[in-house]
Amino acid sequence: MNLSTAGLNLLISDKPDPERDALADVFARGGGPVHRIGRFWDPPALDPATVRVYGADSFCLVLQQKLGFGLCSPADDLLLQVPPRFLQRQLKKCTLRTARSLPFPIFVKPITPKQFRGAVYRSEDELTQECRGLPPDTSVFVAEPVTLTAEVRSFVLGGHVLDAAVYEGMSKTTDAITFVTELAGAITLPRTVVVDVGLVANRGWAVIEFNATWGAGLNGCDPAKIIAAILAASGPSTG
Repeated sequence: MNLSTAGLNLLISDKPDPERDALADVFARGGGPVHRIGRFWDPPALDPATVRVYGADSFCLVLQQKLGFGLCSPADDLLLQVPPRFLQRQLKKCTLRTARSLPFPIFVKPITPKQFRGAVYRSEDELTQECRGLPPDTSVFVAEPVTLTAEVRSFVLGGHVLDAAVYEGMSKTTDAITFVTELAGAITLPRTVVVDVGLVANRGWAVIEFNATWGAGLNGCDPAKIIAAILAASGPSTG
């Protein structure tokens, strides 16, 4: 996408990264300066209305606090709003205490991101060891284990898929794009969001998870095609 970035400032980490570097090249070609930040807790003084960010959670969230721009992020529990036909598996919210009492194996994932590793746990002891230090009333997703034969990442802006790429297994991205487009017509998505979907064996396409566009890896998506979503993910208007 040939998109002008004049008047905007892109802030990324100063650590080399092929995906960030590729996105920065697209941004720079649009006419905007790229700032590679090391001391992100002490950023340069910039008009927050012009700031766009891309990077890890800690990087972007600290910059948001320091500079005062907005970030567009999916609600932690957005999966609970997904109709069953888009999930292809039983999914519910409960506490960690309740999850430990359910039949194993079971897939468990924290509702608040990064609290522990979302995975299929084979026993109560395995889950307890992974979640050491977390209170029993911690909210989690639990789901039946399923086998995914393919996984696809898609960058969505205004309900439209800008690009999608297979990052695990093999499948046609066109099928995944059709599925995500149908999903966007069935629920209210954030203005921009990254939707990961998977092909469940003997069932069909299913939503795996939602990610914030400003922090999601490209996973094979074309930076020139998804730059508009990155620009919409931070700044003064991110609803």
